[in-house]
Amino acid sequence: MSCSTTALLNNTSPTSNFAPGLGIPTPRTISVGFINNTPFRAIFTFGAYDQLDENTIPQNFGQLRLEGNTSSAQIAQPCRKTFSVGGEELIRLIELNRNSPLITVNDPAALVDGVNFSGAPLGDPLEAEPTEGTALGLVRLVGVDFTCERTDIRQVTGTGVLIFTFEQDAAAPGGFRIDYSFVTP
Repeated sequence: MSCSTTALLNNTSPTSNFAPGLGIPTPRTISVGFINNTPFRAIFTFGAYDQLDENTIPQNFGQLRLEGNTSSAQIAQPCRKTFSVGGEELIRLIELNRNSPLITVNDPAALVDGVNFSGAPLGDPLEAEPTEGTALGLVRLVGVDFTCERTDIRQVTGTGVLIFTFEQDAAAPGGFRIDYSFVTP
């Protein structure tokens, strides 16, 4: 990241609190939701990491197979400098640290760059393969695209919800796209 307004906003945005009694930083929690507006199953990995930390490990990342025309519940995630849905760097960091006790890959088929969309029935060997197409991964930055700031000093979590919506789009590479919105409290 170069020296820009985006970099400045991202680097100076708060993402953690001090743990009571210990005084060490602990990540705030943010909420994330996914909406699949396509008729196909979306298969993907999502999570947060600190892009400027050379030793960053995307802890508590998630993997989903979200059926067509459904939405996920809100999912708690640690607030870090970067949040990614299928982003190349997120997948690379997970693969790089796969032997770490902090990394658990529950669905190897979901560990893909971007998002796969499958029309194959459940139980079919192609149920996680991109039989219908793909969407490019999406990366968002704290301080630029969302905030983890508290509205009250007694809060230990961030506020608002990051919402990622999957849409079929013939003009997009792979035939699908990810739309993003941040809902403030």
